[in-house]
Amino acid sequence: MSAAAGRVLLLVGSPKGLEKSASGRLGRRVVEGLERRGWAGEAIHLHGAVLTEEGRRELASAADRADIVLLAAPLYVDSLPAPAIRALEILSAARRPGVPRRAPRFVSILNCGFVEPTQNETCQRILRRFAEQAGFEWAAGVSLGAGGAIPKRVDRALDLLVESLDLELLVPDEVDRLTSKPLMPRWLYVVGGNVMWRRLADRNGARRQLRARPDRRPDA
Repeated sequence: MSAAAGRVLLLVGSPKGLEKSASGRLGRRVVEGLERRGWAGEAIHLHGAVLTEEGRRELASAADRADIVLLAAPLYVDSLPAPAIRALEILSAARRPGVPRRAPRFVSILNCGFVEPTQNETCQRILRRFAEQAGFEWAAGVSLGAGGAIPKRVDRALDLLVESLDLELLVPDEVDRLTSKPLMPRWLYVVGGNVMWRRLADRNGARRQLRARPDRRPDA
């Protein structure tokens, strides 16, 4: 057990929730690694938290208790899902300037459906700016492509992330090197995606509609 053990708060920004989402799986992978080193973990699904006043208060309170705030979320049009954005706005407002507060380290893990992890870069810059405004200490932004798959090199990167967070060290450049390379060639990802869509179409009796498009009116 590390002498630096503390509390880590996982914020999951996927509409699929804590258990069924790739974001939840990635976040839990890091939290469980810290828990094995003596940390206490807590998790909040942001889509549910923003719906009630009680949930919003607990969100702000949990962030104040944490030593590390870990956001795990999918990429939606270069940013986050709307409820996750709202949750960050609530946190930023709660941590208003002039009120003495602890400054938890902030880590973001973003996953996108594109094969290139670089698609997450704009959102990572947004989150870094949020961390500065909300009084968090930016620690790392980890970007993953291909829907958040975890091959061996990404698993290794997450191990390095856990170790550096536990020991309060700078997150090594090796984490970015291991996660920045696409997980597979673009052509293979496209082939796999097409196979998936055809299977879903077959399952739902929609195979003939894959190329369907609205009819254009003559006067359009």
